[in-house]
Amino acid sequence: MTTRTLSVHLALAAAFALVAAACDSTTFPPEHKSTPTRVATPGDRRVVIFIIDGPRYSELFGDPTHQHVPGMWNTLRPLGTLCSNYRNLGYTITNPGHATLLSGAWQYIDNLGNTRPLQPTLFEYYRKATGAPASDAVLVGGKLKLDAVTYSTGADYGAAYGASSSLDYQDDYGTYDALIQHLNQDSPHLVMASFSHVDQVGHSGVWSDYLRQIEIVDSLAVLTWNHLQADPDYAGKTCMIITADHGRHDDAHGGFSGHGDSCDGCQHIPFLALGPGIRADYEVTSQYTQRDLCRTVGAILGFSTPRSAGLTMQPIFEPSTTGVEN
Repeated sequence: MTTRTLSVHLALAAAFALVAAACDSTTFPPEHKSTPTRVATPGDRRVVIFIIDGPRYSELFGDPTHQHVPGMWNTLRPLGTLCSNYRNLGYTITNPGHATLLSGAWQYIDNLGNTRPLQPTLFEYYRKATGAPASDAVLVGGKLKLDAVTYSTGADYGAAYGASSSLDYQDDYGTYDALIQHLNQDSPHLVMASFSHVDQVGHSGVWSDYLRQIEIVDSLAVLTWNHLQADPDYAGKTCMIITADHGRHDDAHGGFSGHGDSCDGCQHIPFLALGPGIRADYEVTSQYTQRDLCRTVGAILGFSTPRSAGLTMQPIFEPSTTGVEN
């Protein structure tokens, strides 16, 4: 365990212990506090895509009590825009979901990491448009097979424009640790961090463990946002997008331990965006899908994504002072 990983464990453990001593279980996890977004520096926008692998919407923003995601609901949501009807309408499994988010096209690819996306990814679009090095486009995560989505087989793109990667961490604390290390060392402009252990614990079939893992990732999402606000390379310049690759079966289709079909539990996934230019304390109820992330991130960072089949999620952006939306 690294020093940073240990520090995260200790910080969370201390917070949980204080709450347990003072409150009953209905108040767990603890309330989070956050730093509001500051004004962005023009021309230096950054994006961090925070992926929760395999949560059901019903345990996240679809739960009217929001008891397992108090950080994201009470602290982060008021700072940004919630899209409450966001969907994976393709393969509701890990690699196809990540590949669709990155490419803006439904990717019906192998889930074992043997097949790359067929269309260019955000990493490739960004690096080709800007000439940025691989260290400026980063994928971190808990599943080694995600290395397959660092670049595509798309013509005129490919490995020369792919992301650097740090993968196969034993728990979500390790993924968080790797994310912070990359942010501190290289200050990348485009990052996807995939927290895999909600999915892995969900497959175990132990309900309490699955809920506990959601609570852990909820806390890590707030820690990530607060780190961005405390870092001068990111504060006021960075949009953070929280979403998922897929959900899990609803109770009518096998329950939370599995996923992979077209039931509402598998298709309905979270989407929360916050940062400069994003509407605060706002909700979009019209349907958007995973294909729309690619064009939306391209719009934020100012590069085109010509082979994406998705839309720019225009309603999440603040209207410009001229009356013309961004």
